[in-house]
Amino acid sequence: MRPAEAKAARLKRTAPPADSPLNMSDECIDLPLPERTALHPEPLPRVELFRALVRASERQITEIGNLCQEYGVTGPQYNVLRILYVNDPGVGLSCSRIGERLISRVPDITRLLDRLENAELIERCRCGEDRRIVRTRLSDKGRQLVEDIDAPLLALHDKLSEGMSDEDVATLTHLLTRLG
Repeated sequence: MRPAEAKAARLKRTAPPADSPLNMSDECIDLPLPERTALHPEPLPRVELFRALVRASERQITEIGNLCQEYGVTGPQYNVLRILYVNDPGVGLSCSRIGERLISRVPDITRLLDRLENAELIERCRCGEDRRIVRTRLSDKGRQLVEDIDAPLLALHDKLSEGMSDEDVATLTHLLTRLG
């Protein structure tokens, strides 16, 4: 028996009967939805909270990532630029100080800084007193990029929180901060 015939014979032996519900075709089958009682008799508020948080977070990250992409940077790269813009006292920040302030942790911040330096958005220099310490600061080009993104980013934040009052935003921020 040739290999192709052997495979066909094996498939024929293991295929469910034609009238079996396991015999799936390309047509849609209208199956009843399983009862919730199989796991939980009713929705669990903490599970629903988790699902809502994940969905909202993914939407925010995607939209902000798309905006940053229009300016040639990723969301994490913009985050570093923003950190430097807001927190650099003029002498630059160490890699560890930048890492402490990131919104979401980046596994390899050094490579992220390398990319920003190659794009001429940051400058790095070794500390005179301790050559092991490398300080990072915004270049003029990086500073301009942060300023260019600011207004569209604020408009995006407004759009993503549309329908929420200032009080709603403050309450939600407080509650989410408590979650960590």
